[in-house]
Amino acid sequence: MKQLDEITAGFIGAGAMGSALVRAVSRKIAAARIFVASRTSESRARIAAELGVREAADNGSLAALSDIVFLAVKPLQLPAVLREIAPHCAGKALVSAAAGVTLASIRDALGKAVPAALIRVMPNIAASIGEGITALAVEKSARETETVELYAALVLELLSPGGPVERVDEDLMDCVTAISGCGPAYGFIFIEALADAAVSLGMPREKAYIFAARTLKGASALVLESGRHPAALKDAVCSPSGATIEAVRTLESGGFRSVVMEAALRAAQRAAVLRDDINQRLSKH
Repeated sequence: MKQLDEITAGFIGAGAMGSALVRAVSRKIAAARIFVASRTSESRARIAAELGVREAADNGSLAALSDIVFLAVKPLQLPAVLREIAPHCAGKALVSAAAGVTLASIRDALGKAVPAALIRVMPNIAASIGEGITALAVEKSARETETVELYAALVLELLSPGGPVERVDEDLMDCVTAISGCGPAYGFIFIEALADAAVSLGMPREKAYIFAARTLKGASALVLESGRHPAALKDAVCSPSGATIEAVRTLESGGFRSVVMEAALRAAQRAAVLRDDINQRLSKH
């Protein structure tokens, strides 16, 4: 098994997610050891010009050149891509970022006889600025567990510039989708609402967004860095008969916690429906 300073990485797909992954990995290994292939020459040329990575003529040649192959394509494109690269995957790792596609479906499409380590990741949008969190799951039935684990450790390191990478069981991926995948959207709505309140109280719109966003960023950082329970931190801000406890009372009277929980649960349920639909359609390819 090669070390981090020796491996080559290839990326099939250079859209928003693929480009974010390339940017993260390019901060860990030399651009000369990164290859990009995509359906359109414009997208791969753009990322190659930006980061100095190398363009691959096609998916098969990229897989042949790469120790770790990242699959950042649309779910229904995966079967065709896997057929192209299967002859070049022995002893390598395939890392799928295709939403909803299970490792079992990838194994079926790749072929059970191909000795490749299969890994699934789910970043979120904030990984593009190094502030995201990525979930990583490995194939449970892998025949060569030690090899899969060694590759998983390399992928954890490669993706770390995008933010922490956390190991999870694959059956938690719908939960990950609902919390960290969809979660930034919940935060954006909260920021927008706080900013609207600031504007109604006389603050200019541009400054209102800064105050609201920095407030949520600070609250998140305090939870992570202090190690204190969120409820304890909330209590520390709420003075008796003060403004904060009045605001908290109003949020609670509107069912704030319940609505947030219900939204995330609905997102997880929808993710499960989409997952089953995608994998059923993949099985027909």
